[in-house]
Amino acid sequence: MTERRPHPWEYHYNGWSWAERCAVTPIQNALFRSGQLVRPTACTICGFSDPARLDGRGYIFAHLERYDRPTELYPACKRCHAALHARFRDPGRWQLHLCRFALPASWGFALTLDPASQWEPFELTYPLGLPVPMQPPALKPLQEALPFPERG
Repeated sequence: MTERRPHPWEYHYNGWSWAERCAVTPIQNALFRSGQLVRPTACTICGFSDPARLDGRGYIFAHLERYDRPTELYPACKRCHAALHARFRDPGRWQLHLCRFALPASWGFALTLDPASQWEPFELTYPLGLPVPMQPPALKPLQEALPFPERG
């Protein structure tokens, strides 16, 4: 018999239960709607950004490491977000993901791989906190990036 994967509500994340984590989503959505919080458009792990497709492949998750601070975002693209949450059951996948895709100063390198930390309060796992995610450098407009002048 194969071991079944736990459902999201069966595990904690940085000490917060599934219900506590879900309770933050309406708060964030209200902040986004009111303009008090800007929806992220770039992944702070790998730098991916596809603003033309923010509702599909280009969607950037407003990931949280501390659910008591709903405005302290760690933006992550779908690929990075999936690997991030799979890191406890497949640490090798997370390490390979960081080596292949992460920006050199990514906050993802500071995350623990210890599965026990899922149930530990954030402050015990990260007594000094996590690095504040840096926004990836803005891409130059296409005309600036071209090696030749634009024709008139």
